[in-house]
Amino acid sequence: MNPPILHLLNNCKTLRSLKSIHARLLVDNSVVLSDFVINKLLRLYSRFGATDYARKVFDEITQPNAHIWTSLIHAYVETRQYDEAFSIFIYMRREPISVLNFTISSALKALARLTRFKDGQAVYGFVLKYGFGFDLIVQNAVLDLFMRCGKVDVARMTFDDMCEKDIVSWNLMISGYVNYDRVDIARNIFDRMPERNVVSWTSMICGYVKAGDMAEAQVLFDSMPVKDLASWNVMVSGYMDIGDCVNAKIIFGKMPIHDTGSWNIMISGFCKAGELESAKDFFARMPNKNVMSWGIMLDGCMKNGDIDGARCIFDQMPVKNLVVWSTMIRGYARNGQPLNALELFERFKEQDIKPDETFILGIISACSQLGIIDAAESIIHKYVGPSLLSDLRVVTSLIDMYAKCGSIEKALQMFEMAQPKDLLCYSTMIAALANHGLGHMAILLFENMQRANVKPDSVTFLGILTACNHGGLVDEGRKYFKQMTEEFGIQPSEKHYACVVDLLGRVGCLEEAYNLIRNMPIAPHSVVWGALLAACRVHCNVELAEVVAAELFKIEPDNSGNYILLSNIYAAVERWNSVAKVRAKIREHRVRKNKGSSWIELGHVVHEFVMGDMSHTDSDNILLILDLLCQDMKLSGCLIDP
Repeated sequence: MNPPILHLLNNCKTLRSLKSIHARLLVDNSVVLSDFVINKLLRLYSRFGATDYARKVFDEITQPNAHIWTSLIHAYVETRQYDEAFSIFIYMRREPISVLNFTISSALKALARLTRFKDGQAVYGFVLKYGFGFDLIVQNAVLDLFMRCGKVDVARMTFDDMCEKDIVSWNLMISGYVNYDRVDIARNIFDRMPERNVVSWTSMICGYVKAGDMAEAQVLFDSMPVKDLASWNVMVSGYMDIGDCVNAKIIFGKMPIHDTGSWNIMISGFCKAGELESAKDFFARMPNKNVMSWGIMLDGCMKNGDIDGARCIFDQMPVKNLVVWSTMIRGYARNGQPLNALELFERFKEQDIKPDETFILGIISACSQLGIIDAAESIIHKYVGPSLLSDLRVVTSLIDMYAKCGSIEKALQMFEMAQPKDLLCYSTMIAALANHGLGHMAILLFENMQRANVKPDSVTFLGILTACNHGGLVDEGRKYFKQMTEEFGIQPSEKHYACVVDLLGRVGCLEEAYNLIRNMPIAPHSVVWGALLAACRVHCNVELAEVVAAELFKIEPDNSGNYILLSNIYAAVERWNSVAKVRAKIREHRVRKNKGSSWIELGHVVHEFVMGDMSHTDSDNILLILDLLCQDMKLSGCLIDP
């Protein structure tokens, strides 16, 4: 082996420099001189994630030895290409080459990560047959396989039968039991350990953290002879997981050093606890931010309703990956700002990033809210290929989108494509049929769903009650509301009650609706009372309307709609003094009418119009056309409301 070449390989820091050294070896014809060089090249290529180059090196070797085979298998394992790693192992077994203990352990590691127990059993049989049953490296790999495949008792028997155990063996058993929430057994093994390292302590602390027992985790942490960064981070994360930001902050303050992960845990924890200002403070103080840091802060702002703050973070980000774009677009859609989601999507199209399923779901949601089918279909044709159409979540979102865009036929086509159909898929289609007034079809689908052994949940029942409501199917509505509570044991929410109240109110069963509200096990909110007030308006029941309006004024005194509805009820029976009193109350409480808005889609562009807003670029032309239309209507003898 040429020492200068060895020195070059040992000091190789990048894939580019490795390729340069490799090229020099090929030119000098040095690569054929030593298997050691080949092994080194294979390992370096795998370290840089370039297994395709490692495979090319391997394929050029006419008779690779066991070490070279093992290096290639190990390369695939280290880059998480576990199927390929095991395939190489199978190819190797067909050759007249003796395997090494490290070869077997690498193959077992690949199978453990894939949780392929049957293949693992076959390899274990090979282990016993060829005398590797007492090899400690192989035995530890077998323990890891059994634990990861859920064969905890088999792993324990194997562990107990081992003549020799090292600290890795003990740690594997502790972490295995912890992963399956058997902390008591893990602690028993921990207490029996002849010696412990920082991994042993941290694994045991993880068990208590996972169980939510931070008191015991803290006792164990305080007893640790040596603490590393991972153990500190586990404690901080544990306190944050149970919402104890105070103790998390104390632990963080005591840490001798912090890495980016430590800061990210704190920021994420504050965001989950709703302490957005604390999260922002830590984010601002963070010395080094990675893409995950920015993403956590962005997601935290979105989930806590700070949309402007999220956009500010987004605009400041030095690097934006697909996850960040998805978070921002999905956040806009979930927070009722679909126009902003589509505006950002236009910017995304300028990036050289391929969208994934999560991203597409966010865009579909925005299009659904706006009901813009042309823009939605152009996105579908461009980004939703056969692979995504086989994804049930995407298909279900498309059902919802087509329904909200007014195309129930296409929604039904998407529903028929979905195989197999799950509860969410059925519930979405039932709700779509209900909202399109196809109550009988929704009921038929609901019955078919139950025959397919899909158990309905509260969302499904809300859809079927809506179908009964829109179709005026009172008896069916009563039946399904009773079935929901008595047969399926589902506690109705405010939305369920509001739906039934509205259904009863539509057909004039106001007293029954009122009694239903009075007997609710939960305090009725505005949506329930609002449904009854609307029914009072239809049936001119002034006495009940006054009772209902009084409740609504307590719950939401600033909602102009309730005042206007009561005023209209009085006006319908010509009680003008009462109308005047309601209007006086509006002025007294300084209640402002909510501004209405509408939008249209022209040429894949969405135009939004808000009452009193003159910001549209074509406002002057639009007003001119409206004025001309009004004049034309007057000439035609049409009456125009003032």
